[in-house]
Amino acid sequence: MALTKAEVNERFYDTVAGEIVFETEAQGYLHPLAVAKLLAAAARERDARELKLLELGANNCAFAVSLLKLLTSLTLHGEIDLARIDYFAVDLARGSLEAFVAEQQQAPDFQRIAPGAARSPLVATLTRLGVPRVDLHLVHSDARAFVRGGSGRFDAAILNELLDDLPSQPFFADAAGNVYELTAHADEEGGRWRIEIGAEPAPGRELPPATLTASSPAALDVVVGAAAALDDGGILLVHDYGFVERFTPLENYERLPKSVPDFVTLEFPPGSESGFPRSFFRIFGSENANVVQITADVAFAELVDVLQPTGTVVTLPHGNAVIRSRELRDDLRKGDGIFLSEFGTLEPGDDLGALLTRLEAEQGSLWRRYADEFVAGTSSLFADLLYRKR
Repeated sequence: MALTKAEVNERFYDTVAGEIVFETEAQGYLHPLAVAKLLAAAARERDARELKLLELGANNCAFAVSLLKLLTSLTLHGEIDLARIDYFAVDLARGSLEAFVAEQQQAPDFQRIAPGAARSPLVATLTRLGVPRVDLHLVHSDARAFVRGGSGRFDAAILNELLDDLPSQPFFADAAGNVYELTAHADEEGGRWRIEIGAEPAPGRELPPATLTASSPAALDVVVGAAAALDDGGILLVHDYGFVERFTPLENYERLPKSVPDFVTLEFPPGSESGFPRSFFRIFGSENANVVQITADVAFAELVDVLQPTGTVVTLPHGNAVIRSRELRDDLRKGDGIFLSEFGTLEPGDDLGALLTRLEAEQGSLWRRYADEFVAGTSSLFADLLYRKR
């Protein structure tokens, strides 16, 4: 029986939880640093001494640990005055959270580990004493279920490469303006996977000729729920890969995917060498576990549409290509127009509100400049959507 993208991904995480670590942009040093500096600036504005943070899709907690260490360091160096941080790390794969607890029991970053009750969503709470006191709460839950559950109010919510995993509906129009929904189905047999990328007519949908767009009700549910869980002035940060235009050129996805696992056969309709988005879906896998994962680019425009009525929204290129072009790999400069630099260089005395106002006004030109100079005009790239609730 053919599996959908959602079914494939659910099987993937249920199987490899705790046994595979993705090398994501968020697990490097510069991304947690930029987030820590952003949160510190927001805390200084409100004279906040306590932070309540939420991460949806925490995986093995690598980002959480880095961010917490950086916020502790900023406190010790006097950039912020924090007494306590409560961090809720939520993940659908319980095994990933349990593996992190087991790792901490061997080489602990925390002084206390309190397991949750049997079969409770709370896997464990890990505590690091000192200034600030840190309580890391590991929660086994689907992201949508968690934000719907009324789990209290947060100062910030963070989504690192979560939305690309969720079910989505990509649509594209050929040169004549005929509109199709792009589909992906997977079959497993004899230790190999066959993934078939197809297209079905989408009557009633209108797109400009030779363009592509996407919609993900699941992603919108998570983003809207996370925004609703924020206190006034709270920050939502979405880090993922995708496109910011409402309709993006189809030709940007015509090439074959850059890589496909050796145990996967990828099939397309006959005659799809041009005018067909062959690289929209990205295929990953674990050969040892014989499972695959199908991700898709995030349509940032529809996230902006639902968030703008209640706050400030800024979408910037993440900016690793800028940093890699320089002699020093941590050469962050104010005015770069990328997430890493604009927020990684924030210092006490900088005006966060003024920075957000400037970036909100300039974001379109900043995005186009980055795309033209560093990614040859390609629509799809790593980006950060920052929302500040009014």
